[in-house]
Amino acid sequence: MKKLSGSDVLVVDDNSANTLVLKAMVERYGVHADTAESGMEAIEKTCSKSYDFVLMDYLMPDMDGVETIRQIKFVTSETDGTVFFGVSATVDAQVKELFDKAGATDVLRKPVKKEELEAALIENGFEIDVTESEEQEDEDQTMFLSSVDGLNYEEGLSLMAGSLENYMKVLAVSVRNIIENYNMIDVIKNTEQMETMTLHFHSLKGIFLNIGADELAEQSKRLEFAAREFENPYVHEMMDGYLEKVKKFHDQLEKACIFFKEQDKNKSNSEVMPVSEFMKNVEKLKEYIQDFNYIDIIEMLEKMMGSASADRQEILNKVYDNIQNFEYDTAYEILNNITEN
Repeated sequence: MKKLSGSDVLVVDDNSANTLVLKAMVERYGVHADTAESGMEAIEKTCSKSYDFVLMDYLMPDMDGVETIRQIKFVTSETDGTVFFGVSATVDAQVKELFDKAGATDVLRKPVKKEELEAALIENGFEIDVTESEEQEDEDQTMFLSSVDGLNYEEGLSLMAGSLENYMKVLAVSVRNIIENYNMIDVIKNTEQMETMTLHFHSLKGIFLNIGADELAEQSKRLEFAAREFENPYVHEMMDGYLEKVKKFHDQLEKACIFFKEQDKNKSNSEVMPVSEFMKNVEKLKEYIQDFNYIDIIEMLEKMMGSASADRQEILNKVYDNIQNFEYDTAYEILNNITEN
């Protein structure tokens, strides 16, 4: 048996909300988790670092998870001991066979349940410390999420092992991903671009499953299937009603995230971060920006913003806004202009 704590893990998914969910889940066990948002990025990371196990998404643009595993095994040592787990919203005989032939030992269904992940790890020789690293949040701390129609936040929290902080990080990323997919579908909704629609419906299905929005996940699934089968009349008939529900859900979820962020700021009584520590974090943040590592960027910004002086808080807010608008170069330049004074 190999101790799970201290293991190196790679989480691969083209959807940043999905990577954040799985990253938060496995880090509960004391592992070191890296992320990749494409097959090519996963190959690059496995070439420069050896991982104990990899959680590999199935459907990704350009290169799917099955082909990515094949390529990783081709360009790295076959005997390095890395265990591959496929991750897919659809787990049937065909998907299992594809992953099995590529060299994966098991396929986990999205959204990945804690119990299923643990069972797969134990079966593959990992020893798990059953001590929980996080306690269940009190119910009254989550009541503000009840304002989001269609969000089963209790289910979403269970995926995060009860950690409200991790769940809110997932929801914040989901807000951005939902509106991105919504906007893309809205642009082409009156066209016949069914293959493109299929990708966006699939992406939204995964997001909604990860956060506990089961009804919207089911609607997204039906539209994904219809678009894949080129059932154009059905897709066009259902489109406006579906988009209206998605936009309403997004807006309510965004308000809930803003509320939590404000409450979190009000509760924070931490001292101002020492200048030396702040500058070290600035350099680390610049590295994350150069690597376009969105999840680590946001986590570091939130950490710094919670204990920054008023003037630095204003600067970090500008960096945050630019990151949200994908203006990475501008965000980097703002950080470059920060001095130790």
